[in-house]
Amino acid sequence: MTTRRWRRLRMGLETVLGVRRAGFFIPYRYAATVAPPRAPYAAIEAAMADAEPAFAALLDQIDALGDALRAIEGPPPAPRWAQDWYPRLDAAAAYALLRGAPPRRVVEVGSGHSTRFVARALRDAGARAEHVCIDPAPRAALAGLPTLWRAEVLSEAHLPLFAALEPGDVAFFDSSHILMPGTDVDLILNRILPVLRPGVRVHVHDVFLPDPYPPEWAWRGYNEQNALAGWILGGALRPIFSSRYALTRMQAARRPALAALPWTGAPESALWLERAG
Repeated sequence: MTTRRWRRLRMGLETVLGVRRAGFFIPYRYAATVAPPRAPYAAIEAAMADAEPAFAALLDQIDALGDALRAIEGPPPAPRWAQDWYPRLDAAAAYALLRGAPPRRVVEVGSGHSTRFVARALRDAGARAEHVCIDPAPRAALAGLPTLWRAEVLSEAHLPLFAALEPGDVAFFDSSHILMPGTDVDLILNRILPVLRPGVRVHVHDVFLPDPYPPEWAWRGYNEQNALAGWILGGALRPIFSSRYALTRMQAARRPALAALPWTGAPESALWLERAG
């Protein structure tokens, strides 16, 4: 048994036996009849098809920034392409979006490699943006970056930060991806998104819409995108860009700038949205 499988088994047993909460167990007598979804979500796919011109414009912008993207490399805290946490297209899209239309404020939940790319885009744009990061344990060191790091778990105390964002600003989420009462995803979807002003840009990572989560990720128990879909279908969030859609429906990987960038093979799964009025 691998170390990862043993850790999952131990956490599962601790949770079920009441030793400590190390996850979630939801009894459901018909669980064995539930087949994992395989087909795309047609309504989400249609919404993204309508947004293809905006997706294509961003891909064009990435191509135009090819030299700047290839120049990204260096020792920490510089961003780098040789990592699995925030891979190629996700990073290139964030860089192009924020360099092309710099925000005045970025509030980022879940920090690390994405933070480095965001900071680089703001620097290269000459933007004097406030960049706040909320994460008790970032995946990559933030020392040396011009960020305001709060080593905290997301809570309702942070709501004023998001309510203060203005059109063009960015709410950047890379959360636990698990929607249960009281989790960070519950807070994001049901308390933070409602207070965002129209025009605020929203990033959510590890979202494969319009497709389901990949089968190899089933063990993670992620369900964030299934709830996020309602915000899109209800018109409260307008798609700006989807890495998944661009790669699987628009042949984004064949674009010159993207093809020239290193890729570790990690799934590219960034979703950008705009808060609608």
